[in-house]
Amino acid sequence: MTEDYSFLARTKSIPPAADFCLRLEDDCMEPWLKKGECVYVDRSETPEELQPGVFWVRGRVLCRQWCVDSAGTLHLLCANPKRERDNLALGPKEKTACLCLGRVVLKKPLPMPFYP
Repeated sequence: MTEDYSFLARTKSIPPAADFCLRLEDDCMEPWLKKGECVYVDRSETPEELQPGVFWVRGRVLCRQWCVDSAGTLHLLCANPKRERDNLALGPKEKTACLCLGRVVLKKPLPMPFYP
């Protein structure tokens, strides 16, 4: 059986709140978080609305900003306007298919996604 993870030694460059890190496999969060970059995740906290988190949805792990609209639909949003088509909307019954794995640890909040 092969493992698809490896352990990192904790160094001063790793935020103290980080429980694990992920390497981003797509450009959905650019320009703020780059494809191939490692993001650090605090699994003890849910990200604030419109801030990035790591979500498990239908067998996929996604890094996205999130919000819930007045109808109760959960929106997982790409920061990259070129990837707007990859946004997900999960209705109230579908939300159970989504698990928040934690908040992405950042030095400053990300702006709200904008799609010109």
